[in-house]
Amino acid sequence: MRCRYFLVAAIVSISVFSCSSISTETKAEDIGVIAEEKAPVIVIVEDPVPSPVPETIAEEEEEIAAVPELSSADEPVSDEQDADPIAFSITSSDVREQSAILSITYPQDTDLSKLSIEGGGYISEIKATGKSAKIKIEGLESLSEYSLSLSYEGEVVTEPFKITTASFSGRYLWLPADGSEGELFAVDVTEAPSDSDYRYYIYLDSEDSAFPEGFSDNEIRIAPLIDKDESLDDVKYKDSPESYKWTNCKWNTGSMTPSKIKYVEAAMTETGDEINTSIASVALGFTAEADVRFVFHEDDGRAYLSFYNKMTPGIANNFLKKNPSPNIRPYEENEYWYTLERE
Repeated sequence: MRCRYFLVAAIVSISVFSCSSISTETKAEDIGVIAEEKAPVIVIVEDPVPSPVPETIAEEEEEIAAVPELSSADEPVSDEQDADPIAFSITSSDVREQSAILSITYPQDTDLSKLSIEGGGYISEIKATGKSAKIKIEGLESLSEYSLSLSYEGEVVTEPFKITTASFSGRYLWLPADGSEGELFAVDVTEAPSDSDYRYYIYLDSEDSAFPEGFSDNEIRIAPLIDKDESLDDVKYKDSPESYKWTNCKWNTGSMTPSKIKYVEAAMTETGDEINTSIASVALGFTAEADVRFVFHEDDGRAYLSFYNKMTPGIANNFLKKNPSPNIRPYEENEYWYTLERE
């Protein structure tokens, strides 16, 4: 394969970046999705329509006459007298990578806007019917265990309910969103070993447009480029890992070839679903640094992996391949972002 090399850093990691959710059209009766953390939107679904009221006095008298008289001993006890009052309770869950839908019951006359969640995340949506509701919890991390409880007006009102979020592992693909011709960007995500500092490993998929000959799937790890005590500081280009060379082939539009990797530094992130790495390269005595990120997202049952690559100083970005159609797919905020979707 013939490639033009550039002083761009190797793809490395998954960054600290907050991305917006996908907006979708909703019918009028479905409005109530996406709420602020402290003021959830509550969608009240009305109970079934009651039986029609008799239109005439004669019809009403006929209905009354049809009901047999009961002695006091036979009179049924009303539900209010016989049944135990419904308390707050989490009854079941539908768990995804970064969110969960909790089914709950609650007492009559409860102001659902005063509910909050303890143990992780926040309430973004509530849909209620009668004395039961479905609560959407967002702000969770993948592959994580949570013990969640409901709080009402600041007081915990349910027993802890344990959940484990799903994994982002799988195959992710990208092509230009506007339908234009473009080179396929394909990666495979696996769960990292238990002794890793990371939650996921990202490997180059053999369908990627710049996949080098002589390698197989899950052999070229492009993120994280380093793990634990590994180091790529002051490594000559000819001795650099294949993932670094692949990055130059994939994203470079210039003709310069780096002489060495100056340093690779993994940045701290707020979540294990993100990796952010700075990689500095040297060419002709000139040093350029790449900010390389991978960010996992989940929205409405679909999994996404956003990739970001931008250079410093800015002049180096003139030779960097960019997204030809940003602002179409979710999270592709500008030409430096690519959003891959899981198959």
